Amino acid sequence: MTEDNLERKIAVILVADVVGYSKHMEKEESATLSAYSECEKIINELLEQKNGSIFNTAGDSILAEFTSAVNAVEFAVEFQKKIDDRNRIENNSVKLEFRIGINMGDVISKKGNLLGDGVNIAARLEALSQPNGVCISKSIYDLVAAKTELAFNDLGVQKVKQNEFHAYDILLTPSQKRKISQKTNQSRLKITLTLFATILIICGLIYQTQFSSINTQTAESKNFANKPIVFVRPILSVGEIEKSTSLALTESLISNLSQYNGITSLSSSTSFAAEKKGFSDTQLKDELNVNYSISGSIQSFGSNTRLYLELTDLKAQEVIWSHKEDFRLENMFDVQDKIGREILEKLQISAVVGGSANTWQKDFKTFDQFRLAINQRGEWRKWTKEGLSISIDITKKLAELEIDRYVLANLTMWNLHQKVILGLSEQPEIDRAEILKLTNMLVSERGRDEDYRARAVFELEHFGKDCSKAAELMSEIKDMSANADNFLVSGFVNNRCKNFAKSAESFRQALLLEPMDQGYQVTRLYTAILYTLNRYDELKSLIEPKLPDPELGGMTFWFYAGVLAEEGNLQKAQEYYELGVRYGATENFLMHMLNTEEAEGRLLNNLATFMDK
Repeated sequence: MTEDNLERKIAVILVADVVGYSKHMEKEESATLSAYSECEKIINELLEQKNGSIFNTAGDSILAEFTSAVNAVEFAVEFQKKIDDRNRIENNSVKLEFRIGINMGDVISKKGNLLGDGVNIAARLEALSQPNGVCISKSIYDLVAAKTELAFNDLGVQKVKQNEFHAYDILLTPSQKRKISQKTNQSRLKITLTLFATILIICGLIYQTQFSSINTQTAESKNFANKPIVFVRPILSVGEIEKSTSLALTESLISNLSQYNGITSLSSSTSFAAEKKGFSDTQLKDELNVNYSISGSIQSFGSNTRLYLELTDLKAQEVIWSHKEDFRLENMFDVQDKIGREILEKLQISAVVGGSANTWQKDFKTFDQFRLAINQRGEWRKWTKEGLSISIDITKKLAELEIDRYVLANLTMWNLHQKVILGLSEQPEIDRAEILKLTNMLVSERGRDEDYRARAVFELEHFGKDCSKAAELMSEIKDMSANADNFLVSGFVNNRCKNFAKSAESFRQALLLEPMDQGYQVTRLYTAILYTLNRYDELKSLIEPKLPDPELGGMTFWFYAGVLAEEGNLQKAQEYYELGVRYGATENFLMHMLNTEEAEGRLLNNLATFMDK
């Protein structure tokens, strides 16, 4: 695009960002995603009322344009009040807080996105804002002060690199009145993440004193046995680059990674503590169970800045991705998002879902759509009420983002399928009719392997239960070895049709093809088959390294308890029986997973002592 073709205009820009989002994700990932989804509903409702529109997102933040300054301020004030009301509800386990910045200035419109100082200053105002607060520029203040009954607090002129802007707090409560230095920051990124950087340093020091042996295996790694663990080394500052810049970039990478529920990104405190200890890649792998590390440096060359990053597979001991990016420092936000996306794309193919991801990527227009779809898959594969609820919420969000109608139909019918199987459907026959309608449409109009797989599963679960029909549908798959999902469904079909040895082999092949068994879906089904076949040694070898991860699911614990009881280890068997009850195991679901009366009777007999208590 040439200078002559750039569309310039004056716009009112609002930036809103979640406070401490990565920390919430580390503690309560699923609940945080659900909470953010609720907050997004509030955002969308208010945007429609106030004539605002989102032009960009950055994970846990939004950038919106408004038709007037008054509308933007009214949106911000009402949004913070609604979020405060939501946080006062006792049963909301995750109480998200937001910072908001608003500016009016010159922007450039490019391919639906807005760029330039007008946007940059709004982002700096957001970072300057207090949690639950709203910070505005003087250009906004001059337009709205006389038209509203709001109270304002003059923060004075804030200087960032070549830019100076006069900032005001909107006082939503008297306690928000504060006094800050007019020279709060010396660089754009200092304004953006000064508070984060200070917290990171303090947390790093605290963690250092408490972390003499650095054993985060139990604190951060053990609970995520079926997710690759990623460690971000603090980015090195070279030359004139200030340390706050590299701190901000490190935090940004960790935050971007934490938004993908297919991996575990170790926290900032762990990153700085381990770096302080001088941990080598071997120590990261052996002592922290890290699978992948990210390292790099940032340096200046005159007015330009260069960022170099590489992603290392610690098990293979090789660099699997490297990237060099030259840019101007004022464009750091855009670079952070770009780099975060590229790293996630590489990780989800190399470390999580394998080759299937190459096909899925083509179905989505944007990376945000693709990331949401991958997160939906992870939640769906948990086979829990909470996981399904989040899966449905993500599917609704994808529908709002206008994804391909075939992709939406596919996600919708799988949600309905799980809803029926888990006994959560209020009208199962109506849901089954919708499943039949959607799957028949996909087979006849799109006809991809995944459509035939789905139709085979639904044939055996909901419709005629005809094994010959299911086998015929599976025969339409062009290349069984193309991805793990083909073998997963083959294992299921063979189980239902009592070809147990073939079922076990299919599940084994699925585990070989998929780098990480998200939600342990394959593991759970494979465990049931191994129990059916009395292959107890293989069953124990499969799940013992993963115990006692709750994501294994209640039924897996029951199968393991049944093996232990049959071997005479009753005390340990009772422990895992009780874990099974805690995580959702029921006799009804047992009959769904085991497909022979002999296997059902054997397990119930082994667990009878504990069930009678």
